[in-house]
Amino acid sequence: MTRHLNRLIYSAIVMAVLSCGGGSTDGEGLAGSETALEQYARASQLYFRGRLTASLDEFNGVIYRFPQSPFASDARLAVRRVESDLTGESITVGNDPLSFRLQSRVAVVGRAPVSTSVNRTTELLEGTCSSVSGLVDHQAPEITMVFYAVGFENDASVVADSLGRWFLRPENISLRPGEELIEAVSPGFDVLVIIGNDAVFEPSVN
Repeated sequence: MTRHLNRLIYSAIVMAVLSCGGGSTDGEGLAGSETALEQYARASQLYFRGRLTASLDEFNGVIYRFPQSPFASDARLAVRRVESDLTGESITVGNDPLSFRLQSRVAVVGRAPVSTSVNRTTELLEGTCSSVSGLVDHQAPEITMVFYAVGFENDASVVADSLGRWFLRPENISLRPGEELIEAVSPGFDVLVIIGNDAVFEPSVN
């Protein structure tokens, strides 16, 4: 019954996407992915077509590309649902079981000419990080990369993956250990994001 109700809800979402603002479908009849609503609808369609892995990728796309969208929290719930279907494991219950927030302290640093990109990246990361600060450093490297302190490689990987979805360039975000660099540039932080001159946002996240 619950699954049938969810199908009706998702169908309504898809219809809403296609009936407003120039929504379009691809050759398979799937919604686009230019907006959070479109990508959420696309992920829902894939889910009910039984294409769980593809659906999971699209729901994660909503989370990473549009972290401040109202659909991001729903996408996090959907990710847990799809992962449960894929693994056969039940969804666990905890203090905040279905939320997705990194507990590491993240610093976003760049030179003055890229301060707008630093600020935008900081805003986007606030959707998934419990603590994030944007800083201007005139001696920061000019290449976009992510450094992590000991014990925070997994969090840094999530951050780097997020950047990879938000940026058109660079195509690959370098991820490397950097305990001493972090202490020198942003002491007290666990993950350091350097925004370089090579950083170009995807049009959908500008």
